[in-house]
Amino acid sequence: MLHSEAKTKGQRSIHSIMGNTSVIDTIEPERSRFSDTIEVRRMLSRSHKESQHFIVTLLSDVNRAQGTEVVKPFAELAIRGDKLRFTLKPQKQYPDLCVNDDILHMIERSVAAFMQGCFHKTI
Repeated sequence: MLHSEAKTKGQRSIHSIMGNTSVIDTIEPERSRFSDTIEVRRMLSRSHKESQHFIVTLLSDVNRAQGTEVVKPFAELAIRGDKLRFTLKPQKQYPDLCVNDDILHMIERSVAAFMQGCFHKTI
């Protein structure tokens, strides 16, 4: 599946998630506001610091996907130059979940910390 097709369909194969990404952070938002664990994953095929891509998954969806073969990303983010952009937003993927700005900021801080730690790049 091409990256552009995956973005359009809003899904990834479990093989892509398990074999082509690594978890860089696990976020457990306040349980009373959000009931799942968030995994921030980095695409391993992206080695240049200017073109990093991150797939954010819900742990429950990854666990469920072991039987269905398809993971619905919670969000996707990309680094372009010094900017971090959501290329797939949680509100589109999971419109019924209460996704507030705090959760989005936690994801952004996680990616920013990774970029600073691994590439000495501030975003």
